[in-house]
Amino acid sequence: MIALLIAYFLIIATIGVADKIYLSFLNAPIMAIGLYLIIRSVYKAQPQNFKYMDGFLSGLASGFLISVIFTVFMAIYLFEINPNLVQEMSASIPLASGTDEVGLLLFIFLSGVSTAIVSSLLIIPIFKQSWNTRGIRSSQKPLNQNS
Repeated sequence: MIALLIAYFLIIATIGVADKIYLSFLNAPIMAIGLYLIIRSVYKAQPQNFKYMDGFLSGLASGFLISVIFTVFMAIYLFEINPNLVQEMSASIPLASGTDEVGLLLFIFLSGVSTAIVSSLLIIPIFKQSWNTRGIRSSQKPLNQNS
């Protein structure tokens, strides 16, 4: 996932449209496909015991890690390789005065984390088994019966 995200950014930077913030929306499908593959691998490990929280935590942890790595890459690229892009991107994103660098990196990081959260929540129902508890309820004693 990280290689695809970095490659996509480098392609749009080479073309000269990296300052167009709306192009970052294409990061979401890249991350969603990667998270789908990760959640699917967690599901395949234990398909009968797959829990909603297992899928969510694997998607969230992976998305958080990818967001951190991509933010570090962007920090190096923006402040060491192409510092002019910071001013171009800051013009596109309304941030508080004086916090352009930190605000821009925070925007990149939070965009990645929020995409991971939403993608994970959308992907998990594909693998989650029914919550129909008829089998469990038949073996339990109802609360309204006296013993």
